[in-house]
Amino acid sequence: MPASDVRIVAFGRPERDDPQSSVLTAATALGASTNLVTSSEGEDFSSMDHGSIDWSAALEGSHWLVTSASTALEGESARYAWGAGMTFGEREGSRTVMVADLPEDLSRLAECWGAVIERIRQVHVLFIDPEALDLISRLEGVGEAELLQQVRQRGLVPHVCTVGGSGALVEHALGSVRAPADPSLGPYGWLAAFICELPAAGPGSEGVERAVHAAGMADSTPV
Repeated sequence: MPASDVRIVAFGRPERDDPQSSVLTAATALGASTNLVTSSEGEDFSSMDHGSIDWSAALEGSHWLVTSASTALEGESARYAWGAGMTFGEREGSRTVMVADLPEDLSRLAECWGAVIERIRQVHVLFIDPEALDLISRLEGVGEAELLQQVRQRGLVPHVCTVGGSGALVEHALGSVRAPADPSLGPYGWLAAFICELPAAGPGSEGVERAVHAAGMADSTPV
């Protein structure tokens, strides 16, 4: 399956200044079909009419729904839509990709991470932003090296991943994969490449390994 056959939907801010929009931009450059679900024009994102979103129509035929932890802190209405998207994703066959990022107000990190934990069983790919690794590790009381494995085992998340100076690391149900990652991709460029590769990579640990290695070498030149 080429990237052009992958359809990715994201829920996030209309300004497109959040991690999920960065993933969409990179995925579009790889050839994927992408769409941002957000508030209506002129409507404040935090108090949006969340009930007006037709999630079934928005997610129809999509492989992935991408959002971020910090979106849950954008306001009550945005949080309702954030949760509804994941619930409808389960019904429509779209798998959730959650970016665990840092909130603008770091004093709300526990609240931000707690929102992810509340929804952890609905998440198929959990990507921990490299800038958030240290603080989330402290919050969980484990070392950075153990964080991904601990979260995957406790939350039963199929894929927990991050990238850093040593490349990409993906913890999955059958083990873990480390692979080089082109620094020019950036964290969200790598994540976009990974979720574009994963649907066609095949089952089991070999499939995950193929997707991780392919993502690290992705060409994000716009098509």
